Amino acid sequence: MRVHTGEKPFTCKICNKHYSQSSILQSHMGVHTGEKPFTCQICSKRFPQRSGLEYHMKVHTGEKPFECEICTKQFSTKQILNTHMRAHTGEKPFTCRICNKQISQSSNLNNHLKTQCLRVLTLFRLLIY
Repeated sequence: MRVHTGEKPFTCKICNKHYSQSSILQSHMGVHTGEKPFTCQICSKRFPQRSGLEYHMKVHTGEKPFECEICTKQFSTKQILNTHMRAHTGEKPFTCRICNKQISQSSNLNNHLKTQCLRVLTLFRLLIY
């Protein structure tokens, strides 16, 4: 019934996320504890949540049910499709805290920081001191 009312009385004491069922909260806690009870029977990769394993299984089955309406490229998860859509929309929701460059993917931001800004910042600090 809580699904319909939107009530989420179970709260993670670590990150303050709210859940409608205690079992979902318990599953979520694996993110914080590092516990990974769900194992892929094909490659033995482990996951903290069943949904992670379910998404992962599409790697082995080749299933790609999510299709881009613009270029018809197919993806295994809705999340990957949504990230891909930024290539078409030009959306860049991530901003470098050092140079304010806007970037489309969090992984690209991390790479930018490692290869560009943090390297330059480190060199700058070496020159100053």
